[in-house]
Formats: sequence, C-alpha cells, structure tokens
Amino acid sequence: MAESPVDRPNDWKPVGGVLLAAQPDTDHNFGGPSFPFVVRVDARKWLMVFCSWGKPRPDGKLPNATNLAISDDAGLTWRYHDANPIIPMNRPWDGEATGSVSVVRAGDRWRMYYTAIGKYYARPEGVQTGHGDRIPRIGVAVAESRDGVRWEKHESGLVLAPREFTGNPYEYINSKPFVLREPDGWRMWFSSFGTAYRIQEAWSEDGLTWQHQCPKADDYLGIGAAGTFDDHQRSYAVVVRRADDYHLWYTGNGFGKTGMGYARGRIGG
Repeated sequence: MAESPVDRPNDWKPVGGVLLAAQPDTDHNFGGPSFPFVVRVDARKWLMVFCSWGKPRPDGKLPNATNLAISDDAGLTWRYHDANPIIPMNRPWDGEATGSVSVVRAGDRWRMYYTAIGKYYARPEGVQTGHGDRIPRIGVAVAESRDGVRWEKHESGLVLAPREFTGNPYEYINSKPFVLREPDGWRMWFSSFGTAYRIQEAWSEDGLTWQHQCPKADDYLGIGAAGTFDDHQRSYAVVVRRADDYHLWYTGNGFGKTGMGYARGRIGG
C-alpha cells in the first residue's frame, strides 16, 4: 500500500509491508495477487477484489482467477476470503479464466465489471498479433452482488467484446476495465490489444450496453514519444475524479517494467 496527498497526487509513499502474498498451497493463487480493486463497504469493512495468478498451465494458457480479500480495520490489514475464487469459470465467455475488475454501486447492488477469457483460437490469416498463432478472446463481463461477497453473473455475456476485424488494428482483447458513474451515464477505460496494448474508452447510458469511443487504437491516448518509457504500449488505466479534474495512472512498456505514467484531464478544458 502507498498513500499520496490529494493536492500532490504523485507524491506516493509506501505504507507498511506486503499486505497479501502468494498462496503456494493453492491452485488459484499459487503465483500471488495482482490488480487490486478496493471497495469501502462501511467505515471499518473494506473489500478487495483482485486477479490472482494460479499454477502455470501446461498448455500455456493464462492461469488467472478473480478472488476476494476482506479487511475489518479500514484497509490496514487483510485476510483472504475462505471461498475463493468468487467468480466460477462456467460460461462460454469466461470458461478459460477471469481476471481484473472494476466494482461500482448500481442501486441496491454492487456491480462488477470483470475481465473474461472465453476461448483461444487460431490467428486469422494475415493478422499480426502479440500472442503468436494462438490467441485468446478476452472481453468484459458483468456480475452483481448485494453484499460484495456472493456474486451472480449477468447473462448478457460480454458487455464489451473485442471488435476483431472492425477494430484497427485487428482487436482480440478488451481487458482491465475501470468504470466511473457520471451524471448522464457511465464511462469505462479499458485496455485493448491488437499488436500492443492501448488505453481506450467506452460509454454507456445504462452500464450494460457499451459503445467504443474510438475506431482506431491510437486515437484516444496513443503512446509516448520514441525513447520514452511508454513508446510501445500504454495499458491498465486507473482513474480518480475530483471535482472537474480526472487523474489517470497507467503502466508503460512491459506492464510497468519501465515505469508508470500519469495524465490529467479537465471537464470543459
């Protein structure tokens, strides 16, 4: 965990040590947790939904699952939920794996947008990819919960599916959603993949029917100048809105290996 003053949003300082570690005696969290998303239920009880790395699979497919940790002291200490993973892999759109999430309030329920891997398939002829000749189909699906612990999947399937040939370039991954409620609708930042990750945005009036906002992967945030830490890819956006300002953090080349970046946007400017 790290903290930063609100008026200095990139003055991050570590707080304490490791909060959650790998569970090498399990299949679902063998390699450890990643992509944490924290939800404040009340003053003391907080929930952390995260993507875990399971035991490496002999077929080379991603061993990810969606799990839960619970804090009873406002996020200072955490324990693993005793019934992980919390999202079973039992639908055509998530039968291979599930992963990173974004959780928001929707009426009297929590709504979880989660990364879902439904299948792997042969690379279409003439298409360039970053995963060789066998590629995953990854999109964003939805589940809902009254308590943040027990979840029911929305049966609509992927609410944000990769656009394949209608994307530019060929798009086979929409992942790592981050959703904000707005006065007139819902905004989702997500990572798309054709030949490298790019950050994009989608818009919805009801939180279930989503529209991509850019036809080309580079039209939204693009990449950095040659020689910079993010000159190949930008991905995994996290956004905080404060008044009319949007603060966006993201990973650069190598999923953060070369560093993290920051961008700021403002309503009306």
